[in-house]
Amino acid sequence: MASETKTSGSPAPQVSIGFNPVMINSVTYLGTIVVYLLAFYLRDFPGVPFPVVGSLLASDGGFGEWTSAGYVLMALWCFHFIRRFVEVLFVHEYKRKMSCVESFGAPTYYWVFGFWVGLSLRPDLGYVNTHLPLFVIGSMVFLVGEVGNGVSHLQLRSLRSSKNNHLLYQTKSQHVVPHGLMFELVSCPHYFFEIISWLGFSLATWALSVIVFLAATVVTLCFYGYQKHKAYRTEFDGAEGRELYPPNRKALIPFVF
Repeated sequence: MASETKTSGSPAPQVSIGFNPVMINSVTYLGTIVVYLLAFYLRDFPGVPFPVVGSLLASDGGFGEWTSAGYVLMALWCFHFIRRFVEVLFVHEYKRKMSCVESFGAPTYYWVFGFWVGLSLRPDLGYVNTHLPLFVIGSMVFLVGEVGNGVSHLQLRSLRSSKNNHLLYQTKSQHVVPHGLMFELVSCPHYFFEIISWLGFSLATWALSVIVFLAATVVTLCFYGYQKHKAYRTEFDGAEGRELYPPNRKALIPFVF
């Protein structure tokens, strides 16, 4: 995942030589939209075998004929990365430069998947929409994830506001324990809702590329979510006047993990 806001928990390692994270992340997210559109609209693309492209579920008949579904999926994909681009500019705060590995790894990761997803959802290469209920439910789940992810990012941003800091317990490190909404259940609700978004997109598409992207997202965010959760619990141990981190709060998935 591309670098995000560092608000609480253990401080991020400082990178003295690197790249501007606003520039890298902006280019990454806009580029992900561009490569998706290129893959979707590129004419005379050679045939690609199933299941690299196409749906893993058989069509239920009439709905499979509705080619406009591909444009709805395109709109959902573009909406996600436009939102992330806007957040890079106006929501996230970056306290360090991005290393060379991050700076080249993030766009490579997203652009490869963006191209594959755009390619795999092309009707002329064999993609046929699946069942209408799955398409509708998946699209709604995706939008729930988008709203939750955006709200969680705004909550993290509010922790940097000095006018709100007096409402929260604060340590000498200037870190605070996030509270409110899903933060009462998990340490990283923004990661949780990111997974929800791509789970919904997977339900709506049933394309191998999207399912692999979902799996990669889950593995990555489970790792980073657990690390952040450990950092919170280490710093907020209840000693020397520090707030005790809520013992029942999970890392990523409410009541589970």
